[in-house]
Amino acid sequence: MKLAAGDFLAKTLYFLTFVYLARILGVHQFGTLEFASGLLTYFLLLSDAGLERWSVRELAQTGDVRGIAGRVVPLRFLLAGAAFVLMLLLIPFLPNDPLLRHVLTLFGMCLFAQAASLKWVFMGQQKMDRVAAGLVVGQLVFALAVFSLVRSPAEVVWVPLLRLASDSALAGYFAWRFAKEHGGIRLPLQLRGARIVLGPALTLGALQALSIINYNFDAVLLGFLSGPTTVGWYSAAYKPVTVALAMPLTYFVGLFPALSSAFAVNKDEFRDIVSRSLRLATSLSIPLGVGGAMLAEPIIMLLFGPAYAQSVPVLRILVWSVVLVILRGTFQHALNAANLTAVDLRCAMVSAGLNVALNIALIPRYGMSGAASATVVAEIVWVTLVVGRLNHYVLQINLLQYLWRPVLAGAAMAACLWFAQPVFWMARAVLSVGVYFGVLFLLGGAKWREAEKPLNRPAV
Repeated sequence: MKLAAGDFLAKTLYFLTFVYLARILGVHQFGTLEFASGLLTYFLLLSDAGLERWSVRELAQTGDVRGIAGRVVPLRFLLAGAAFVLMLLLIPFLPNDPLLRHVLTLFGMCLFAQAASLKWVFMGQQKMDRVAAGLVVGQLVFALAVFSLVRSPAEVVWVPLLRLASDSALAGYFAWRFAKEHGGIRLPLQLRGARIVLGPALTLGALQALSIINYNFDAVLLGFLSGPTTVGWYSAAYKPVTVALAMPLTYFVGLFPALSSAFAVNKDEFRDIVSRSLRLATSLSIPLGVGGAMLAEPIIMLLFGPAYAQSVPVLRILVWSVVLVILRGTFQHALNAANLTAVDLRCAMVSAGLNVALNIALIPRYGMSGAASATVVAEIVWVTLVVGRLNHYVLQINLLQYLWRPVLAGAAMAACLWFAQPVFWMARAVLSVGVYFGVLFLLGGAKWREAEKPLNRPAV
């Protein structure tokens, strides 16, 4: 839980920073920034090529820190350079917006900071306190710099430079920790055997890329079809979704090496980790969906102000993707830990393909609401597929067994929010959360003392 807490703090700082930017920059400039950031994501994926996730898995199973680092670091820098060149070649084909092109070019320097980061070493060793501290350091640098230097829409170009400073601080922190714990930063660098590494890494990278397509293809397509202002409204609706997923996604990152170790040495422990993780995931995801959908308007007004009123109906739809992503997490990571990455990849391909097709079909007619609906439908399909594949190939899990109690508690929460509407919305939110967990407790729901257990390495 140390990683989850640290990453939650880092992502909360990130979230508050972008709330500040949305208010300072205005809808159009904020949309330009988000459009460029969304495009950058794909180049970051290309430059990593799944090497971080592959390295975490290999390190968790072999413990060869310096050997793996010596093979991975030069590959990541080589791929970062290729991705940056490709970005420069593609910039002329982007919408004719000089600010967008300038911001994206500056963002591109972050590719090299990502390549230098040794965060994956500490993830693979399950030293989550180190990872959490690094994430907080990097985000704190970014937040303080933005609050100090960005005071008007004209200063939007500072943002990619400040992100570069943040990512560089993060890489520097992990380099310092690596040197301190593993005998210096000089590594036995080599590119020999790169094909052997890139094969399985690219499969993991493709999975990550398909997840990103489900996450932000809609915003990128909106940018091309409708312009930065629409992206600004849509991104504002996505920010609460992103912060709601901060701790769950970090939890799953920490869960993956534990699942990988358990599958290798103790199948009963593997099953137990999956079961406990599902209890936790189902219990925490449902109230996020119910509360986010029913309180979307006051949340948007509080965070972004009246200029972002068009984000409200989008948030009411998108918030259900939070529930689905959290439900999917345990099944997806269990498949990967069981060396069934290709199976998960096929599920992801179906979901991403559907997402792209639905966005192309729905955005021209329904705009932002169509984009949000496409995301939710694609996630429903992905959850259905990974549940079926895990049951078929690895172990039998009845998802309804874990869902029915949280769903009933969620219905009670929704009723509380509806009938208590005269009450101030924050008080209503607190009251409804109390009702949810009260009903869940009465129904014999999640055992909260088990929350940390999935992150512990099983005994050999």
